[in-house]
Amino acid sequence: MSQKRTVKSSFKLVLEFSLGRLAGYLIFALIIGGLGQLVKSPLVHLVVALGNIWTGILMIFWGLGSLDKKFCPVKKFKTIKWPILLGLLTGVNVCPPFIASLTHVFNFQDVLQSVVYFLMFFLGTSSYIIPSALLGVFTKGSFVNKLAQVSGVLVGLYFVIWSLVKFW
Repeated sequence: MSQKRTVKSSFKLVLEFSLGRLAGYLIFALIIGGLGQLVKSPLVHLVVALGNIWTGILMIFWGLGSLDKKFCPVKKFKTIKWPILLGLLTGVNVCPPFIASLTHVFNFQDVLQSVVYFLMFFLGTSSYIIPSALLGVFTKGSFVNKLAQVSGVLVGLYFVIWSLVKFW
């Protein structure tokens, strides 16, 4: 998106990138949701719930800006020439929101719920990524970024509370 493009070519680039992200999210939804459905051990699900509390806390710190942005290593791949591949790598990176989501859907014990969750995750993050990609510089430091930070804190709190209520 750093190159000068027409609106049509920018839209195509964002669409390819988004399809890659969606593919990454859905692949992990199927894998983790399937594992959660296969594993019947209450102890394993309790350990994952503890992990969900931990990742919820990470989300809170991440949303508050207390974690270094280097925590998301996919940014190292900015030079990939294929937007769909960059989107796929972005869709499976180890940022706190993605890790928290993995632990969360494992305890759904239902593949379909996991897929729906990650579809909503995709739509929610797209509402931030698409304007950033199409408007570029205009969204840096803007209301959209502040909203993303607040959302990170609220989602982190939700993960912590959900795990505490479900397992205690």
